[in-house]
Amino acid sequence: MVDGKWVGGIFDRDSFVETLEGWARTVVTGRAKLGGIPVGVIAVETQTVMQIIPADPGQLDSHERVVPQAGQVWFPDSASKTAQAIMDFNREELPLFIMANWRGFSAGQRDLFEGILQAGSTIVENLRTYKQPVFVYIPKTGELRGGAWVVVDSRINSDHIEMYAETTAKGNVLEPEGMIEIKFRNRELLDCMSRLDPQIQNLKEKLKASKYDQTVFDQIKAREKQLLPIYTQIATKFAELHDTSFRMAEKGVVKKVVDWKVSRFFFYKRLRRRLAEASLISSICEAAGDALTYKSAYDMIKKWFLETESEDLWVDDDAFFTWKDDTKNYTDKLTELRAKKVSNQLLKIGGSASDLEALPQGLAALLKEVDPATKSKLIEQLRGVIGPN
Repeated sequence: MVDGKWVGGIFDRDSFVETLEGWARTVVTGRAKLGGIPVGVIAVETQTVMQIIPADPGQLDSHERVVPQAGQVWFPDSASKTAQAIMDFNREELPLFIMANWRGFSAGQRDLFEGILQAGSTIVENLRTYKQPVFVYIPKTGELRGGAWVVVDSRINSDHIEMYAETTAKGNVLEPEGMIEIKFRNRELLDCMSRLDPQIQNLKEKLKASKYDQTVFDQIKAREKQLLPIYTQIATKFAELHDTSFRMAEKGVVKKVVDWKVSRFFFYKRLRRRLAEASLISSICEAAGDALTYKSAYDMIKKWFLETESEDLWVDDDAFFTWKDDTKNYTDKLTELRAKKVSNQLLKIGGSASDLEALPQGLAALLKEVDPATKSKLIEQLRGVIGPN
């Protein structure tokens, strides 16, 4: 609420229900609805929270401890909570939204003993095996850095994970201050001064003419010391320009830049599209058996679409829904896939003499199980294929 007025976010109003509440409060997990479609949600607490560690009843000198935990950081408990939530959502077959706003993992020695590396690897494994659409969105003024980027990268499961960023979002493995310590050390900054600052250039010419007079040398050092903070700020700003959402989109590490004002509408349409594609891919994989991967089935859908529609319409969601709703566009193709699957199975049977001997009994059992109308139709079709002889 802002000034007594409802300000909507991405999900439906009053649809979010938090789960695992009270545990590892630096991460917020729950279930919500987007346009009436149930989804799982993982978000980040940006403020510092206090973790209460109760006293150990088996140790007399133990006492309750209160430990502060910074926001936007994964700790062992919050990383385990994230991994658990992803596993639960996958079992419930829910699409997943991750509002990625982490600066990394906590790297203290105690955290290592408490299994933060194991929890982080569990996040990766649960995302790798996720079977529903996953949307990783760096929200408004959010940032994604360090190991946090590694465990939610779209390449972990490129078939299902898509990554987006808001216009004001930032992301990189290193923060700008850390980047310049590698790319723009003092030596590089001093070289930059020599190329750009006229006063240093003049002093260096005087130094050569005076055969390296100590006074001129000291003046150069004083000038470099004066300019170093300015050039450090410029280098930091230059590094920051590489952290913008538009730069991320240009490099292909995020799929698209999505402004917060249109994020609800955009993700609703994108979610519907992904679910429609997943439904058709499931039908294709069922028709073809184990012969197709998810990517192969997706490419097949696109090929079928382009047989009747122009390539420009492939990115038009409304055109795709219209094409998918008309089952005539792909029913015959699904039938062909099923026929090919059955043919391959029969050819495999034909390669074994013992299987061929058992084939009549198998066909008899099959005909016994089907209803009379289907049985008569199937016999007529077999006669048409085999012929009168």
